[in-house]
Amino acid sequence: MFQEMVNGSIAVLTKPSAQTFEQHERDNLVWALIYAVIASAINGILAAITWPLRVGAIRAQLEAQGLPSDVVDATLAQQGNVISLVLGGIFSTIIGSLVVWGLIYLLGRAFGGTGSFGELAWGISLFSSPLAVGQTIANAIPFIGFIISFGLTVYGIYLTYIAIQSGMNLPARKALYVAIILFVIGTIFICVTTGLLAAVTLLSGGFAP
Repeated sequence: MFQEMVNGSIAVLTKPSAQTFEQHERDNLVWALIYAVIASAINGILAAITWPLRVGAIRAQLEAQGLPSDVVDATLAQQGNVISLVLGGIFSTIIGSLVVWGLIYLLGRAFGGTGSFGELAWGISLFSSPLAVGQTIANAIPFIGFIISFGLTVYGIYLTYIAIQSGMNLPARKALYVAIILFVIGTIFICVTTGLLAAVTLLSGGFAP
């Protein structure tokens, strides 16, 4: 089954179309999650490997917030722990994937989609999992990494639109509506989360001795 998913990933990434997604479509939620978890584990290992390259910049950011040295050391030790990175990534991947897939499924059904949840999850996992690994690798590349990562993000949005069209059996226009609504919800979530993190950081800095 894993090899089948790899073959499907290669197909949808290199020949993106609703027809390609349909050809490699399966109603298998369990393996969609397994595929996403494997990608998450790979990302955790890659993050641990590239940790020495990032630790200096992260330490400077934490110290700039006025955090005590023992708190900085503890935070760095936790973030550089490969087991914590892998297990934390797996847990967040399972929860995050189910939430995102569930939201897309509900939106698709609201627009008259007839596809199954397992088919939608399978189709999205075929491209989102390898792209997630690709972004992790790109982020470790100096100077041009963020450009590559941005390009992969844009490509992922396009593939999401096609996957919605195929997985939910929606016409192109309705699939586009679902993708736009999903993008707006995601943007709002990111803005709110960023604002909350900024507020917590400011408060932590304000109370630091």
